[in-house]
Amino acid sequence: MIGTEPGREAVKKYMKENHITYRMAGVLFGPSASWIQQVLNGKAKGPEATKLIISMINEFGI
Repeated sequence: MIGTEPGREAVKKYMKENHITYRMAGVLFGPSASWIQQVLNGKAKGPEATKLIISMINEFGI
């Protein structure tokens, strides 16, 4: 099974380099800033978390 770690790390790196906060990401992607933070830190998992990571990768063009 393929993990989401590489995708999470790529999104976190992109957000840091482009000064995108969890709050800004929450506005862009719908869920709360705290949930996005949990997903990107690996605390929130499952299909919805994976879907968010994939959406962020696609939107950011990573």
